[in-house]
Amino acid sequence: MAEKIQMAEKIQSNLLSAEGLASLRTMVPGDTVDLQIAMPAAPKRVKTDYTGMLIDECMLFHIPTTAKWITVRDALTVGNDIVVRSVLEGDTGQVIAFKVKVLKLLSKPSGLLITSFPKRIESIGLRAVKRAQLGVSVSLDAEVYPDDETVTGIIIDLSEKGCKVALQVKPNWPVMLDEADVKLNYSIDGKEVALTAKVKNHRLESDVVYYGLAFTCDEKLIKTLLSRHTLLT
Repeated sequence: MAEKIQMAEKIQSNLLSAEGLASLRTMVPGDTVDLQIAMPAAPKRVKTDYTGMLIDECMLFHIPTTAKWITVRDALTVGNDIVVRSVLEGDTGQVIAFKVKVLKLLSKPSGLLITSFPKRIESIGLRAVKRAQLGVSVSLDAEVYPDDETVTGIIIDLSEKGCKVALQVKPNWPVMLDEADVKLNYSIDGKEVALTAKVKNHRLESDVVYYGLAFTCDEKLIKTLLSRHTLLT
């Protein structure tokens, strides 16, 4: 067993750096991932399961064969671009993202998407100081926060109905309770935009708190954010 572990550790990629491969290997088969599929009008985003990979060859994802997924399957044509995002919430506290191309879509024995292997991995360390350009960095206004505090976080998941925001745990940043009102502020093209939302759930994990928020603002503001929300450029 020890020899097998040592052999696995020695496996290297000709496409990715050792750090990039290490990040990719933190994904476990069965993990939920977000696929952003390129389409003529606007990208389509769906959640599905990561199945596995062959280093430097391909990535595998589950694509159901049910009628509800027909429009997704139709978009998965050979050569089409996909951005994959995975939130690694455990001890790593990371969001990783990478771009791949569709190689093949199988329907038997199970719905399986085969993509190219990524050449670059980008990540946000939720506990790191730097935020890079990957997520959407926001400041938060809520009743529990002191007026003289600048409370910042990162949107790590986003839909038209709501979002998931991750914040570092700090003594002077009290945890917001469910049903609390909150305002998210971010900058786009040099302009400040504010989105209002309500806390629907929260979870404390180590030194990060994750908030599930439901938007209460104009849909146009949300769609603008959605159109710019890319974890990979």
